Amino acid sequence: MTIKLKSGMTVHAGRMLLEETKRFSNEGKAVGEYVKNSWQYTDHDPTVEIFVDQENKSIRIKDNSRGMNVKEINERFLVLGQENQERAKGDFGRGEYGTGKVAALGIGKILRVRTVRDNKLTEFEIRRSDCDAKISEKVVKARWIKENEDTAEKSGTIVDILDFRLKRPIKINSIKEFLQSKTLTETVYKHKIKLFLQEEEIEKKEIPFSEEIIVKTEGDLKNIIGDAKLSIKIASKKLNADERGIKVFAKGIYKAFINNPSARYNEFIFGECSCDKLIDEDQDPPIFDSSRREELNLDNELAKKFQEFVLIEVDKVRKRLEKEANAKRDKEKEEALQKEAEKMKDFFNSDFKEQELDFQKRAAKAKGTIDEKDQDLPALGEAKIVVGKDFNTNLVEGDGNAGIHEGRGDGEGGEGDGRGKEGGVLEKTDEETKTKGSEKKSKKRKSGGGFNISFDHLGSSDYRAKYEDDTRTIIVNLDHPFHRLDGQDPAQIQNVNLYC
Repeated sequence: MTIKLKSGMTVHAGRMLLEETKRFSNEGKAVGEYVKNSWQYTDHDPTVEIFVDQENKSIRIKDNSRGMNVKEINERFLVLGQENQERAKGDFGRGEYGTGKVAALGIGKILRVRTVRDNKLTEFEIRRSDCDAKISEKVVKARWIKENEDTAEKSGTIVDILDFRLKRPIKINSIKEFLQSKTLTETVYKHKIKLFLQEEEIEKKEIPFSEEIIVKTEGDLKNIIGDAKLSIKIASKKLNADERGIKVFAKGIYKAFINNPSARYNEFIFGECSCDKLIDEDQDPPIFDSSRREELNLDNELAKKFQEFVLIEVDKVRKRLEKEANAKRDKEKEEALQKEAEKMKDFFNSDFKEQELDFQKRAAKAKGTIDEKDQDLPALGEAKIVVGKDFNTNLVEGDGNAGIHEGRGDGEGGEGDGRGKEGGVLEKTDEETKTKGSEKKSKKRKSGGGFNISFDHLGSSDYRAKYEDDTRTIIVNLDHPFHRLDGQDPAQIQNVNLYC
């Protein structure tokens, strides 16, 4: 028996179909694919409704777009790897090879389509079980339920994802998040869509931000990756992990997501970048990862240069945020230390004042020390009446310097200075007297009458605190292990024991 050789390589239909479904591993991606198709294939503003039935483990996507007729189903929907029909007409569309049509089988066991076009109804199913290698080598069976039947229904399509394959419940929030942050961000469509999930209208997710930085390609970089517009935004609060990064668009189509590297303040940065040159389909290797993980293919030189451009600009913003935050923190720390220094200075100086007053009072009462006092200097914290011409005063006895002359000295020590001992205290009176007086107050010292306090980095091996006698300053060593701040509240320094 002679075996004739095949004329070329063939593709196993069932295995190829199942391979394509791996790209749609979660409900958000799968549902989003059918929503985009409803949005694209229409001649008016469409309405798309999504219903999740947890009990029956199913998802329905219903639209009022233009629907499909039998010819389009046979030639387009049931053929994988074929050029998008919009592109075949010269009109740019979002799909490339129409593989998104089997997205339902990535998460479900059955894809059921019910579509109406020009008052003709067609309904059919594609099942994962029909992709078995033994029966699907050349074709995967389409199970026809209704074929080109007359109907009064309006044009539109219902896609049912039946028998959810995963053991967990269907994640409605996952669908909502994908539609808000990915699907509705695309701008390629000519019409406005109204989108509902479980009867709740879904709109594009807007993240509040405090600042936007726009960067455009220039010079040599522009020659490589073409015109690109990068919008970097600083969020008003920390972002979730899947929000921290830059969305990549090509001709209004969402193509990829560049995650921010793990670094300080990158959790506040998000944005988007539009670069139409990334849509070039003739690149080899391809620009985007073929697994549809929303990643650029870094084996492609254009994709690599584009991602480098985005990450460099993002890091510039991150470093600026870090620098500003450090400056703000240092300023706050300095202000806090200054306040603490004032508190400590007041504490030390209040005690110093009390001690000085006590010493002055004792010195004034000690025998033989009164003559050593500055004649016109009042004690710290006192107001003293001295000889002057402002008001009437009486002279009373006491250890003061009011100017009472007690006569010549006549002690055994010899002759005095001819004036006698001065003493007495002036006392203010409303009566007319021969003695006049004025009030003299002590001057307030800038240092509070005692010590100054400052903080400095003296090294971990130096003393906990030092005292500079010439400036009367206590210097607290912030590097000392017993009271190093290490980013804590500087006010904690008040509990430090300053003894060296």
